[in-house]
Amino acid sequence: MSAKVRKKLLLVDDEEGLTDLLKSIFEPRGFTCMTAGDGEEALKIAREKHPSLIILDLVMPKMDGIDTYKALKADRKTKDIPVLVYTAQDPEVVIKKGEDALDVIDFILKPFDTRSLISVVEKTLSKLKP
Repeated sequence: MSAKVRKKLLLVDDEEGLTDLLKSIFEPRGFTCMTAGDGEEALKIAREKHPSLIILDLVMPKMDGIDTYKALKADRKTKDIPVLVYTAQDPEVVIKKGEDALDVIDFILKPFDTRSLISVVEKTLSKLKP
């Protein structure tokens, strides 16, 4: 991965253990990781810090992942940030629930395969302009 490619991740999950796990996966690979415990916090951080990619859980308090995604895509400051959804829910159910609202880059199911997750993130970031 080129050093000029942005490598800031926003990890959004209400389970701190999972955001800690994700940080332990990505930080040793040179990523800067920011975390949010709910959708409202994620929106604030995304607007202020403009991450390269958001890894978003769907089941959270205050504002769930679908509403967070819709808000991200409706905001001119965050609409172009790619979003990767990871969830324990069946993707087919999620797609039906979110209808067309979830034009995400990929769904990763919990428990996730670390190599697959890293691969999706790196492929997505490699397509971004430096």
